[in-house]
Amino acid sequence: MITRKVRCDIIRFMWPVIPVLLLLFGCSTRQVSNTLEGSTAQRLVTYSLEKFVVELADQPELTLKNKRVHLNIHFLQGHPMIDYASELLAVQLELVHGIQVSAAEDPADFQIDVFFNSLGTDVDNFGLTVPTFGLITTTDSRLEVLALDMFHGVTEGHAIVKPEAGGEIRRTKRILTRIRRDNVSTPVVEFPLNQLD
Repeated sequence: MITRKVRCDIIRFMWPVIPVLLLLFGCSTRQVSNTLEGSTAQRLVTYSLEKFVVELADQPELTLKNKRVHLNIHFLQGHPMIDYASELLAVQLELVHGIQVSAAEDPADFQIDVFFNSLGTDVDNFGLTVPTFGLITTTDSRLEVLALDMFHGVTEGHAIVKPEAGGEIRRTKRILTRIRRDNVSTPVVEFPLNQLD
């Protein structure tokens, strides 16, 4: 039988060790998703892109009231969101500034090139785990005690504005927009920290 003194000695010994154990068994991972499968991923990306487009159209370099422009969208590689981004930006420029996007073969006053650095989703996971020592069957011999799953829609980029007839070339500031949906989970319960509206 464990006496009270022995229990107190064990607690005194273990107390400084607990933070070390949490650091040893805590884990964090990041996964970049290249698919748009599922409604949540699609909403995260489109909401982030919409926020980006609104902020980009508000840049002073794009205040081209009632002008005609050629609009070009650039990304590292082909992306399923490029056509959507182009149409969304064209509508926003017309809505805010009365800018008309011309076809490539039609005359225009300016050329706007939008360069995306990022357009997609990523997932962060931070968790506190403890080893199961074979007592509980899990896929990686660890039990996740507390986990924070962070799902992000990320859009980042800038625009270059060039007059077609020569003149000053202007660059907008780099814009980064992020839409988040976070979940907390334990072995017993899971609940969202925030929701997509």
